[in-house]
Amino acid sequence: MGRLRAIAALFLLLCICFTASAEQTFEYEPYDPLEFPAWAREARRAEIIFFGSLPLSFGAASLVLPLFFTDEVPSSVRITTAVSLSAAVSLADFLIGRIVK
Repeated sequence: MGRLRAIAALFLLLCICFTASAEQTFEYEPYDPLEFPAWAREARRAEIIFFGSLPLSFGAASLVLPLFFTDEVPSSVRITTAVSLSAAVSLADFLIGRIVK
């Protein structure tokens, strides 16, 4: 068992040494504005806005929903409300972007 660990450690050490000594031959190249289609850029923006507004929507749903329920708010209602609110924010951004263009 000790011999197997020694061989594994030696193999790992060799891999680290070869990777550290490898020469970096690539150079960073920024994306071309026409590299991705417009629908892909718009879908990515909508996704970023949706997931970015999700934590704020959960907080707003947790603060506002107890005002409308006499008992404890079910978690499914809280999640559905937060996801719907984030989708509305993302849709509003998309529509505002269309109007501005």
